[in-house]
Amino acid sequence: MEESDKMDYQKNIKRIACGILFNNSFKLLDNWGEIVDDMLYNSKHKQFTANFFPNISSQYTVERNLYNAELGHSFILTSCNIVFTQSIISNFDEEYKEFKTRVTDYIVPKILSKYNLITRRIGIVYTCELDQAKIDRFASLYFKPEIKGIQDFRFSKKESTIKGRLFDKNNDFINKIFTLGNISDSMLGIIYDYQLHLEPPKADIRDEIDNFFTCSKKKFEDDVINPLGV
Repeated sequence: MEESDKMDYQKNIKRIACGILFNNSFKLLDNWGEIVDDMLYNSKHKQFTANFFPNISSQYTVERNLYNAELGHSFILTSCNIVFTQSIISNFDEEYKEFKTRVTDYIVPKILSKYNLITRRIGIVYTCELDQAKIDRFASLYFKPEIKGIQDFRFSKKESTIKGRLFDKNNDFINKIFTLGNISDSMLGIIYDYQLHLEPPKADIRDEIDNFFTCSKKKFEDDVINPLGV
């Protein structure tokens, strides 16, 4: 990909998110205050600050959340799930590195490991704005030419992992979910969800997470950016 093409596609990426599904931990929500204090106000940690998440949910039901109403960042916690979303403001490369660090250096060790959460699935979601011509081009890669006029579609592709292929007791697999068309009230584009399913679930993913990020970004480029020339 030419450098100018790379810059073009980076301008189209609007947000990235990391979702981590784990075995139910019913005491986790009871520790919400401790988690927020450490995330936002512990000077030893620089990944999150009260400026990054100036808003804290006041409704305590089945989930807790932090958010930035102006910029669109959010952190959602339930008894079995964490979803961290970061909007891309100006520079994808720099902000992606910050996003990755927030997950690998804080969320994984300081929440998942600290509270002994057993991970079942890790996902990275890329939201990219596309015009109708690029959506049509993408559809042509997967649908026969005589099938015309497709406006919105969603499909998934499953792949085995190296561990899933090599080890008898490991059934890990990758699932890639593509959603194209009207991805919001005001945006045409693609949502690319790259998921690692851990079978059996894993007690510690600190040795998995860096490689997972590397693979997800490469697959996003291979599956979306390069075919479209975004």
